[in-house]
Amino acid sequence: MKLADHLGDLLCDYAVDDDALFVLDGDLADSDGAYRFAARFPDRFLMAGIAEQNLVGVAAGLASTGSKPWAFSFAAFLAYRAYDQIRIGLAQSHQAVVLAGSHAGGLPGRNGKSHAAPNDLALMLTLPHLHVFAPADRLDLEWVTDTLVREPHGAYVRLFRADADALSALPGAARGAAGPVRVIAAPAPCTIVSTGLATHWCAALVQALAAEGRQVGLIHLPRLKPLPDLSPWLAGVRSIVVIEDHVTFGGLGSLLQAQAYGPAVHLWGWPVEFAGASGADDDLRRAHALDHDSLMSRLRDLMDDEDEAPC
Repeated sequence: MKLADHLGDLLCDYAVDDDALFVLDGDLADSDGAYRFAARFPDRFLMAGIAEQNLVGVAAGLASTGSKPWAFSFAAFLAYRAYDQIRIGLAQSHQAVVLAGSHAGGLPGRNGKSHAAPNDLALMLTLPHLHVFAPADRLDLEWVTDTLVREPHGAYVRLFRADADALSALPGAARGAAGPVRVIAAPAPCTIVSTGLATHWCAALVQALAAEGRQVGLIHLPRLKPLPDLSPWLAGVRSIVVIEDHVTFGGLGSLLQAQAYGPAVHLWGWPVEFAGASGADDDLRRAHALDHDSLMSRLRDLMDDEDEAPC
């Protein structure tokens, strides 16, 4: 199941006792998870059609009357087609609409670049009063959903396309571990900070490097705005490596650079000129040096350079 499908199920669980929950969809319910809510609560579901601007406008109106609307569509259509409505109707107007953007990032599968959203974070992170989340697994999503149902707020939830259940479980994925900061591997002089799908890539890297006797830290951030303070985890860290399923400008890496924590920040993601493409995930990652082997090589080089550098 995709994370979007899990989100549909979670909202059903909350909707049993919360009559204010409402779901809207942009004619993609069978792909973005909203159909699960539609089947259980048809009286609190609106299929708004292929009209994302109207979808967001209606959701904002519902929020203004006390409902708790969650608007589902592909991230590309929410972030790009409805951006002005999000800017004015949600961000500037403080309306507590949650945008659930599935198929986010630079891996759109066979749908190609028209459905890719490799720079959606750059758009959403720069809007006022909009919280931004990028969960990596069901545990994150349970925390995100509980947070936004109990304390409604305008938000963008970035959901990747891949089957979340088919990915290896992240270390430390126990109940109670979820929150704005998850330490997957104890911080080390070289520490990776990641979010969303890329955390799965990074967990595999950390495990493989450990087998070589190299210790690398890994901190996962399921919430990007407000950005948690990472200072408590950065003592002894010399380099922060950000690996993300986003272009190298305007995403998590840019946020950390702006914090000026002290350690050098290295950004590895999609090139800014990358608009997305049709293809298998492994092929697209390999073409842009984001596949496992390329990232391993880059991390080894970085750690070797640091070992030779004066303290």
